[in-house]
Amino acid sequence: MRVRPITVTLGAEIENVDLIDGLDQTLADDLYELLLDRGVLVFRNQPLTPEAHIAFAASFGPVGAPHPLYPQVPGHHQINVIRNDAENPPENESWHTDLSCKPQPPYASVLRGHLIPPVGGDTLWCDLRAVHDALPAATRKIFEALSAEHRLDHGFQFLEEFGQTGRQDALGKTKSADFNTIHPAIVTHPGSQRRVLYVNENFTTRLIGVSQSESETLLRRAFDAVKNPRFQMRMRWQPDTVLIWDNWATQHFASGDHYPMHQREVQRVTVSSNGRTGPLMTSSPT
Repeated sequence: MRVRPITVTLGAEIENVDLIDGLDQTLADDLYELLLDRGVLVFRNQPLTPEAHIAFAASFGPVGAPHPLYPQVPGHHQINVIRNDAENPPENESWHTDLSCKPQPPYASVLRGHLIPPVGGDTLWCDLRAVHDALPAATRKIFEALSAEHRLDHGFQFLEEFGQTGRQDALGKTKSADFNTIHPAIVTHPGSQRRVLYVNENFTTRLIGVSQSESETLLRRAFDAVKNPRFQMRMRWQPDTVLIWDNWATQHFASGDHYPMHQREVQRVTVSSNGRTGPLMTSSPT
């Protein structure tokens, strides 16, 4: 195995590893440790079957339920399809942590490039450990004393604008206790023991225990820090690229610059919790 770091703190391209036939325990353990360290692992030229896609995700922990607002691969309900075409314009052009609105947010996600444009459609990730460590000590102390509300409907306000009534109906049927919650604004990653700034622009609505004005000011400071290129990596997709990221330690942003010239489809399997450490936190629904 060869490891090529993408930035100083975040991301690595992994070479000379074949994911198609599955991982033995030693390789699975090595990749787990690399994921803890690098946050994002990229594997090129991996034409995975749906079964191999799911098996690779399962080597990091229990495979999670599919996202309720995205379709699934026929016959493989654990694989969500995220597609950009005439009926599905890009919608993830904001920095976010997947489903931070759940009481137990998913640990990791595995994306496979299925339909990739010749140019554009890159995905960016931000290292929330580095963001936390770079905060001024006084600001970090304020966040450490606060919790934040996260809501699924806040992250999908665009559905009405897009006229996607079917997905609006699906959103309305989700149980609020499953997708609205309060988390600490700073959490400790149970695998790395690193501190992480855990608020994001998609799902975080407010900080608890401060005025609305102060909440907006502090959240804007956090959101702006995530947008600093110093903490980011950018990944250019190729067909059959497979990528896993630590959803507890990062945020990501899917660029829509390929649209409407080109279509794009990636397929995702989530890992519900860290199979070696257990969940991120215990949080109460709102």
